[in-house]
Amino acid sequence: MPGWFKLTARVREKEAFLLWLAENGTRGVWEVDDRTLVAYALSPFPPPPESLVESFTQEEEAGEDWERKWREGFTTVWAAGDVTVRPPWEKATGAPFDLVIYPAFAFGTGHHPTTVLCLRMIRKYLREGMAFLDVGTGSGVLAFLAWKMRARPIVAVDCDPLACAEFERNAALNGIPREDVTLVDDFALVRGTFDCVVVNISASFCHRHFRDLSGRLREGGHLILSGFTEKDLIPLLEGAHSQHLRDVEIAEDSSWVVVVLRRFPVV
Repeated sequence: MPGWFKLTARVREKEAFLLWLAENGTRGVWEVDDRTLVAYALSPFPPPPESLVESFTQEEEAGEDWERKWREGFTTVWAAGDVTVRPPWEKATGAPFDLVIYPAFAFGTGHHPTTVLCLRMIRKYLREGMAFLDVGTGSGVLAFLAWKMRARPIVAVDCDPLACAEFERNAALNGIPREDVTLVDDFALVRGTFDCVVVNISASFCHRHFRDLSGRLREGGHLILSGFTEKDLIPLLEGAHSQHLRDVEIAEDSSWVVVVLRRFPVV
C-alpha cells in the first residue's frame, strides 16, 4: 500500500489555508481545534506559507492506517436528544433529525462544541414555517436541521468556495431539494427578514455586523451566536444590547459559548 502524508498545522488564516490545501492535493482534512488542522495527501505537501501557519509538522503513514484513522475520527454525534450528525459511512441512527455530513473542507461535522450548541438552540427555538438564516453555513449542518424541522424559507451564506461545494454535496446526501435552500456567497446579498438567524463564526464578525444582523431579524425573532469563548462574552453582549437585542439564554461547553438573543421593539 502506498504511504499517506500527514500535515499538522497551527493556522493563522484558516480559510486561506484550506484553499491552499485544496490546491496541493489534499484528500482529507479534520479540525482538531479552532486553529489546528490535520490534512492527508498521497504525496508530500510543500512547506505552507508562513503567512498562513504559525507552525507545522509532516510525516508519512501507512495508507491503511490513515484510512482507518480518518474514518475513526468522524463518528456519529448525538447533538440534541433527537438530533444526530453522522458521516455517510455510519448507519442511520433512526433519530427524527438524522443529519449526514461528509467531513471534508467545511466546518460543521458536529464534533465541535459550537456546532452542537447551535444545533441544540435551533432545536429549542425554531418552529415549522419560520424563516431561517444561517450565516457562515460551512458544511450546511445548521441549515439542514432547519430544513428537516420544516422551516421555510431557508437562506445560507458562505463566502468560501470550498464550503459552498461541500454544502452542495451534503445537501444531496440529506436528500434536500436545492430549490428549498438558497445559498449565497455574500451576507450583503441577503434580502428580507427572518424569525431565526444563526451565526457560528467569531465574536469579531458579530461585532462588525450587529447592525445588519439585527436588521435581518424580525421583531420577536431569535439571533443565535457562537464561535467564541467565555472571554468574548461580555463585550459581545454589550454590542448586542446596543442594537436592542436582549439575551434570553447563554450556554457553555468546554469554554465555548452560545448566546441566544431576542429582538424587542424600540420604545
